[in-house]
Amino acid sequence: MPLWINEKSTDHVSGSLAEFFQIFPVLKISASYLTSQKPNEFGPKDLLYIGQREYGGTCPDDDVIKIIGSEGATTCHIGILRHTGSGAVCMLHFDGYSMNQGVESMVQLILELSQHKLEGRLEFHVVGGFMDDNHISEKISMALFRHLSQCKEDIYLVTACIGDVNTTYKNGVPFPVIYGVAVDVQTGAIYNASFPDHGPDEPLRSTRVFSGNSDNYSVYNYSKGLLEIGPFAYSQLPDLDALLMMPDSFYRQHLSTSPAQEPNGFEVSVRAALQQMKQHPDPMRTVFPNGKSRCYKKQPDGLWARI
Repeated sequence: MPLWINEKSTDHVSGSLAEFFQIFPVLKISASYLTSQKPNEFGPKDLLYIGQREYGGTCPDDDVIKIIGSEGATTCHIGILRHTGSGAVCMLHFDGYSMNQGVESMVQLILELSQHKLEGRLEFHVVGGFMDDNHISEKISMALFRHLSQCKEDIYLVTACIGDVNTTYKNGVPFPVIYGVAVDVQTGAIYNASFPDHGPDEPLRSTRVFSGNSDNYSVYNYSKGLLEIGPFAYSQLPDLDALLMMPDSFYRQHLSTSPAQEPNGFEVSVRAALQQMKQHPDPMRTVFPNGKSRCYKKQPDGLWARI
């Protein structure tokens, strides 16, 4: 099925991002609404936080989750898919790996959530990526659009806050305008956002980025209202002990696609993930015994508690 933009269809996406915006300039108008916002800080209450290569979704009748959000996107892209009839909404934090699998998983989840309310359409919003010197963001943007245009379902691209629209310059160096985004499950409203709390098991969840585990995976069981982490295995990095001895500057320079633009805390999160891998070299035995997920339930204060 084609990708729809401003009531026009396209089943073949090629060329550069600049050419794409020339053909569909209306996307810059919708993006400017987001870039004009100051970041809204969302606490843990009612929040489902989505990490890199993770996705999760739910419906407006969910009593547990009212906000879905993600941040830390430099070259990464945060995708939001919403069904206008059911209000079902899903978010995925794309980093360029397994993008077709990610798009298909989002569509499948939204159709599953909307099976009794199929009147409406699938609307897609994407935020993230900037005019980085190595053009990594642009490659992710164009690959994402190609995968969307190849979906079996009609997808309507409503927001594309990416590329030059999401770029500001500081002393001649490009930076993203928006690093994080939130979607209101009840209304579908999208916000420039930040999140002081990323939920439990963040080092464990981050290991998948550094260990060759490229598939995007679901972290929320909407039927039970539970955060479910794993189970998954990861391969050990060679010279892990040597990596752990490296200074923070090494992580920023060699383990990031955009060292100058990474937000504060990047090095801390990388080191924590590496420590997780060292302490649990066989997670299927020590972290996920008997192949069981680590399940969490929301508490009144908004924090997740292990069950």
